[in-house]
Amino acid sequence: MVRSPSPVQVRCVDGDPVEFHRRPNRRDSHYLVTEVQERWIEESRWPFRSAMPIGGDRCRCWRVMARRSDEPHLPASEFVLRMRSGPGVWDLRWLT
Repeated sequence: MVRSPSPVQVRCVDGDPVEFHRRPNRRDSHYLVTEVQERWIEESRWPFRSAMPIGGDRCRCWRVMARRSDEPHLPASEFVLRMRSGPGVWDLRWLT
């Protein structure tokens, strides 16, 4: 079974994520970023024929450590946050 990314709302400061909300209606969904470990850009070609010579989807990605805001004493977990092209379109992968 393949897990798809969860929709997420992210707040950034100076270009880096500082907090995010998974499924905002759930109780344990608010996380605070404690460390940004890695940043990169993923690029993919358009999934259809295009007259444009270059293009496609670009995702800015961050590998972060974050902990739940309601239980700050628990160890941080590792996540990958991806911002798809266009502002405000994020997805989330939980690594640990």
